[in-house]
Amino acid sequence: MRISLSDKDKEFCFRVTDELIRFWKFHRRFDANIKSLAEHASVSRDTVYRWLNRKALPKLQKARLVDEWLRKRNIS
Repeated sequence: MRISLSDKDKEFCFRVTDELIRFWKFHRRFDANIKSLAEHASVSRDTVYRWLNRKALPKLQKARLVDEWLRKRNIS
């Protein structure tokens, strides 16, 4: 069963994905840890890479976890 997201929730998911991509582009040579994010969000590393490559958008619950992970790193 698919649940439709409100425009506000969709916007949040897109914003978090954009922030994650910016974070990854800057930190990938230094300390970015996809495994850590994947574990935090309870997803596979492949899923995180799909988000980074814009092949998928995180669901609202996962976007909230990504946002939390980024905030812990003072990114958002």
